[in-house]
Amino acid sequence: MQEILSFLKYLAQSNTINFIIMLIILIYIAKKMNLKTSLENSVKNVETEIQKSDEEKEKSEEIFADSQKAMKKLPQEIDKLEKEAVSKANIFKCEIEETTLKNIQSIEQNVQKSLTIEEEKFSNLLKDQTVILSVEKAKAGIIRQLEETPDLHAKFIAESLDELDRAKL
Repeated sequence: MQEILSFLKYLAQSNTINFIIMLIILIYIAKKMNLKTSLENSVKNVETEIQKSDEEKEKSEEIFADSQKAMKKLPQEIDKLEKEAVSKANIFKCEIEETTLKNIQSIEQNVQKSLTIEEEKFSNLLKDQTVILSVEKAKAGIIRQLEETPDLHAKFIAESLDELDRAKL
């Protein structure tokens, strides 16, 4: 029995046996925890992430290539836009000039009409004043002539009466 005890004591102190027991325990724990499946899942997740990264890289490269193409076309598009802007500016300029000329012509016509109306008013005013002055001058002349020649007064009365008599017939 002593031999068995010494053998067991030897076994307990032996590193090899301890190592084997530790491996058995680790294998048992690994099987219970299903470590293999967990590692496989982690590897699959990493592979999936790598694939996604590769796909995103390809998409990014396509976007970069499209951007480079667009950048090459940019000067042409800028020139095109500048030409269109100049063309539109010329059209607007012509329209503004045409509208301005029409407005100026309209204003000139209105000024001319206003001048004509004012000239007519002034002309009529002058005529009226001329008639009034002529009548007053003729009246003054007749009065002066009547005062200088009293015989004319009687003659005018007689002629007026004769005219009235003829008008009654």
